[in-house]
Amino acid sequence: MAGRFISIKSRDGKTFQAYLATPDGKSAGEGKGPGLVLCQEIFGVNAYIRELADRYAEEGYVVLAPDLFWRIEPGIELGYSPGDWRARSPCSRVSTSISAWKT
Repeated sequence: MAGRFISIKSRDGKTFQAYLATPDGKSAGEGKGPGLVLCQEIFGVNAYIRELADRYAEEGYVVLAPDLFWRIEPGIELGYSPGDWRARSPCSRVSTSISAWKT
């Protein structure tokens, strides 16, 4: 069973994304039951976080994994290898810019 991304409106009227996984594909508002807020790592709501949310949903939980960094880097999704996150770091962008100026 796979969850889906939903939009949530913040108090200041802006919206951000969150991954919602529900048991048996039910909507979050159906019935009663336990719920979890699954906090992402610095790597974003990546494949691992979504898989974990889906696994909890299979156990009967409604799981919400909000994009905690949406104001800084919305939708960021990194892998766990140094190459995955190094490519997105500001330092790599600066190095690329410096290299471009040299040519």
